[in-house]
Amino acid sequence: MSKFIGTPQIGIREQTRRKLCRIKDYDKASNMPQTINISPSTVLLTSDPALQISESWFDPTFWQSKNALAGTGNGRGEVWFINSEFGRFVLRRYRRGGLIAKFNKSRFLFTGKSNSRPWLELSLLEKMNALNLPVPRPIGGLYSVSTGFYQAQLLTETIDDAKDLFDIIKSDQQEHVNWQAIGSVIKRFHENGIYHSDLNCHNIMIDKQNKIWVIDFDKCEQRTQQDEWMQSNIDRLKRSLDKESNKHSNFRVSEKQWLAFLEGYHG
Repeated sequence: MSKFIGTPQIGIREQTRRKLCRIKDYDKASNMPQTINISPSTVLLTSDPALQISESWFDPTFWQSKNALAGTGNGRGEVWFINSEFGRFVLRRYRRGGLIAKFNKSRFLFTGKSNSRPWLELSLLEKMNALNLPVPRPIGGLYSVSTGFYQAQLLTETIDDAKDLFDIIKSDQQEHVNWQAIGSVIKRFHENGIYHSDLNCHNIMIDKQNKIWVIDFDKCEQRTQQDEWMQSNIDRLKRSLDKESNKHSNFRVSEKQWLAFLEGYHG
C-alpha cells in the first residue's frame, strides 16, 4: 500500500506573492443570489433568473411525481439527482456532522440571511463562475426559519458524465488521472483566494473530457492569499488520499503521482 512523501512547504517568490495577493475587485451585487420571500419564515434564493424556480423545486417528492428523480447520493447531507425538462440538477439538504448530528441533524442557528449556508454557498459559487473556475453552476437555495433555527437546501447544475477522484482511483482507472493538471486546477483556486474547507478526493471530479472540477463549497470562502491556509488545503487533500489508501487495498496513489500533483500546483 503506497504511502505519500511529505508535502514541502509552499515557497512563493516575491513577484509571485504580489500576483497572488491581488484579488480581483467585483461588484458584490452581481455575485449575490436574488431573494424571494415565500412567507414570513421561508426564503427562496435564486442564482439563475432565467429559471422560474419555486419552493417545490426543493422537495424531492415534486420531482418524483414528474418522474424526474434520477437517483440519490451518499455523504453527510441528503442528495438527490434530478433529470428534468428544465435541466439536470443536484439537490442537497444541509445536514450536520459529528456528535451534534445525533440529536440535531439539520437545524442551524439563524443569525440572518447573509449568514445562512445556502446564501453563502450560492454567493461563492456565483463569484467562482464569474472567475471561470471549474465549479457547478448555481441554481438556487431555500431556507425556512422556525423558533430561531433554520433548515435549508441547495440546488446546483449537474456536472455531466463526471466521477469523483475517489471512484476513479478505486476502480483502477488511474490512466485517466492527470495529477499535474489537478495540481494546476487547485492552484487556480488559490490564486483567486478560494479556500476550500474540505478539499478531499471525493470533492474533485473528472468528466469524460478529462476536465477537472471541484465541488461542495459549504463553509468555504474567498479570502486573502496566505501560505498557511493554502498549505493546509494541500495537506488536507494529501491526508484524504492517505486515509483512503489505508482503508481500501485497491486504492493506490504513488509517490510519483503525488509529486506530479505538486509539480502542477507549483508550476
